[in-house]
Amino acid sequence: MKFAITKSIDLENGQVTWSINPELLRIYSYLFFWIIVGTGWYFTKHHSDVNFHDNILIDTFGSNSICILFDHPPGNYILPSLWALNYLFLTSYSISCWLRVYHEKALKHIESNRYKFYTACTLIEIFSFTVFSTIFAINPEESVLIHTLPFTFLILGLSILSAKNYIYYPFVTELSNKEKIQSKILTSIHIFSSIFKIIFQILAVFQVSIVYYEGILMLNEILSVIWLFTAAIIPIYTSWRLKDRAGNLEFTISPQLTSF
Repeated sequence: MKFAITKSIDLENGQVTWSINPELLRIYSYLFFWIIVGTGWYFTKHHSDVNFHDNILIDTFGSNSICILFDHPPGNYILPSLWALNYLFLTSYSISCWLRVYHEKALKHIESNRYKFYTACTLIEIFSFTVFSTIFAINPEESVLIHTLPFTFLILGLSILSAKNYIYYPFVTELSNKEKIQSKILTSIHIFSSIFKIIFQILAVFQVSIVYYEGILMLNEILSVIWLFTAAIIPIYTSWRLKDRAGNLEFTISPQLTSF
C-alpha cells in the first residue's frame, strides 16, 4: 500500500507539490482502530480482573460491547495515546474530504446548499470523534451514562460519515450500477443499525423496560455485529476500491526567495 501523503520536488521552479489521498487516510484510520481494539482485548483479557460474564454492561445492556475492551487498567493507560494517533488519521480524513468537496464547490460542480450540508456533517463528525476520547476517562462502574455517551457519539459520527459519502461519491467517482446498488443497500443497513443502537443505548441507560424483552436484546446483539461490519470493516474495502478513482488533493508550495 502506498503512502497517503506523497510529495514531488521541482528544483528548477523551487516548488514542492504535496498529494493527499483521503481514501488511504480512511484505510489507515480504520486499520489503526482495529489495532486499538486488539490492544484493548489483549490487556483486558490477560492483564485485568474483568469478568466477561458478569459485569455492569451486561446488567445494563444485556450483553457486552466492544467498549469493555477500553474500560479498565492496564489497557486504559495505553489506549488514550493510541486513540490520539488515530484521531489524527480520522480528522485528517474528514478535513481532506471536506477540502475535496470545497474544490468541487469552488468550480461550481456542486450546489452551495450541498456544500453547506457537507460542511455541517463534517463538523458534527469531528466533534463526535473528539467526544469519543472521554470513553477512556470514565469506566462504566463510575457512570454508565457518561461512559456510554462517547460511544453513542462515535456511532453518530460514523453514520454521518457513511451517509455523506453515499451522497458525495457520485460527484467524483464513476460508480457502476452494481456499485450504486451495493452502496445504497450497505448505507441503508448501516444507518438503520446505527439508529437502532443509539435508541437502544439511551433507553437501556435509563432502564426502560421494553429493551429487556428477549427479542429486543437478541436484535441488539445481531445489529451490533452488523453495525461493526458496516461501520469499520466494509469501509476499508470500499476505500480500497475507490482510492484511485475518488481523486487526490494536491497543494503546490512555491516559497518566495528573499535576497540579502
